[in-house]
Amino acid sequence: MSRPRILFRANASHELGFGHVARLCALIEEADAQGFESVAMFAGDLAAIRSWALDRKLAVVLGEWSPSQVMQASEDPRVKALVVDGPEIATAVIPRLPPHVRAVVIDDAGKCGLTMSTVVNHNIHAPTLAASYPRATQRLLGRRYLMLRRDIRRYTRGSCRPTGRGQLRVLVTFGGSDPVGATVRTLQLLPADLALELVVIAGPGFRHDVALQVALTTAVEAGHTVDLRRSPDDPGALFVSADAAICSAGGTLGELAFLGCPALAYAIVRDQVIPAREQVRDGLISGGRTWQDTDDDTLRSEISSFLLDHAGRAAQRQRALATADSDGARRIIEEAIAL
Repeated sequence: MSRPRILFRANASHELGFGHVARLCALIEEADAQGFESVAMFAGDLAAIRSWALDRKLAVVLGEWSPSQVMQASEDPRVKALVVDGPEIATAVIPRLPPHVRAVVIDDAGKCGLTMSTVVNHNIHAPTLAASYPRATQRLLGRRYLMLRRDIRRYTRGSCRPTGRGQLRVLVTFGGSDPVGATVRTLQLLPADLALELVVIAGPGFRHDVALQVALTTAVEAGHTVDLRRSPDDPGALFVSADAAICSAGGTLGELAFLGCPALAYAIVRDQVIPAREQVRDGLISGGRTWQDTDDDTLRSEISSFLLDHAGRAAQRQRALATADSDGARRIIEEAIAL
């Protein structure tokens, strides 16, 4: 007997980042565990996606995946649901789905008027946005629905236990592609009077290689040690070994919260602005500013203050840790599709 099928549709590229496909990866892993047949329909930077998926042993179907192609795939009677991560994709395909297919939309913007079976928004402030989804039959909102991949949740909640003693081990990561060049700029602004052990992650869509090499040299000359990791297949191992992280305000913050690594985070794209501000307000992260609107002096000052404030990071860690568990993907599959 054939298994019920779930289609997953998202894009990834240098400009867009890899957050959409990373979240769907968590749902695919859970759907497979619950006995569904998952079809990952990804488009964008195909070479980078292929490499990223191979590292995670994830089977993907790469291609253009136009709306017409998605509709054709959804006509199969075995298809039970289509899960879409990306507003442009959702607008193009959700209204055209056949009646037997459940429409599940992963959203960050907090405003979607599409008629759909389920909307999922895992941001910390999402429960206040219920009215923003007037035509969703079901609303799964808040960090209760945090989508963590297996390579993160394989570690116990709170596995990162920063010591705050000796040389700080600091993770620098700005998503799968870092479209704004934040990694390079951060390395150039690190305090010269505080020697750090740096772990720098360049994701599969990273394109600033020449500038990165210059910035790494500058960091080493300033007295820091540097461990550059390109598209690591086990990022969780790096996260749990860090005392602190400097990062973007996207999905990485949920992973760091679950593992217990305090973060100085900045919104590098529009969808991250409100979640970043909310998390600063609740004491879950430091920073929270919009990256492009923050000058070097402010960034330099905030980085130094964050790294020197051991007690503040410890308190932040406890507050963030209390918001995250590893069951979000399971809840989504069970509540939106399996029932």
